[in-house]
Amino acid sequence: MEALAVTAVAIAFYIAWNIGSNDSANAMGTAVGAGVLSFRQATLTIAIFVLMGAYLRGYKVMKTVGRGIVPEGYLTLEMAIIALLAAGIWVTVATIKGLPVSTTQAIIGGVVGVGLAIRAPVNWTTLEKIGGAWVLSPVIAGLLAMVLYRFYGYIIGRMKSISMIELLYKWLAVLGGAYMAFNFGTNEVANASGPLVGAGFVGPKTAGIFGAMALSIGALTFSYAVMHTVGKKITALGPTSAFAAQFGSAMAVSLANILGLPVSSSQAIVGGVIGVGIAAGEHVNKSVIKDVIFGWVATPTTALIISLVVFKLFSIAGLV
Repeated sequence: MEALAVTAVAIAFYIAWNIGSNDSANAMGTAVGAGVLSFRQATLTIAIFVLMGAYLRGYKVMKTVGRGIVPEGYLTLEMAIIALLAAGIWVTVATIKGLPVSTTQAIIGGVVGVGLAIRAPVNWTTLEKIGGAWVLSPVIAGLLAMVLYRFYGYIIGRMKSISMIELLYKWLAVLGGAYMAFNFGTNEVANASGPLVGAGFVGPKTAGIFGAMALSIGALTFSYAVMHTVGKKITALGPTSAFAAQFGSAMAVSLANILGLPVSSSQAIVGGVIGVGIAAGEHVNKSVIKDVIFGWVATPTTALIISLVVFKLFSIAGLV
């Protein structure tokens, strides 16, 4: 049992670390790229607000991931390990191949896979809601980003002082990043810790703190390159459009948090960027849209299949 517990914690830490390493750029890429915050300041801000989000509001999505798909009592610690391992394997393979995937969708696929493997009564109604949230979150993010772009463009256009405009840009970058980091805590932390909650290994509060700390370590140790790249790309849109994309996606994720539905913040921010691109009359790269659609379908399906394979291997080895 002790070995199982250590394995479960290690895999959950690895997934949360990956989220922090990669997705932190969605929160603070703009601020770092624009020189508003240093990398250290950005990661400290992420750590504070991720912890707040996970501790205060993370329980809803954790319960959906851990208990809303496969009923409580079916998801044992062994099953949680298989679900986490399946998600981790696919995300690692996809990263090596350069494929854009969502950890959120991989975890959901892994949980469904173990549910099917043990013939548990999978809650398909909840899965339909989650699938709907995956489709709607980038769309809603895009619409909100368009509205915010028009609104803030109007306000800034009426401001005469250059120093006031620069100060506003700085505060918008920090505020948007902090808001997005809070949403990481409420939504993304559940990807790593939800199965542990569902298995009854830890409570939501403890799982939230653990996941937030692992995510923060990922942001601190391995997110610089991605944050720098995303920051420079987003800043090229302009400060107003960058903030609109960032804040619009954060609002879309917040709506999912209220409903306790796990969504991809990466796909939400892609929707936000597309929205401001349309509002600004810029060309929209259709391949980005294809990448998002790929994630909706391929990632949970592949993670589900890997989960079934891992379960079979564990069964042959007598581990389950």
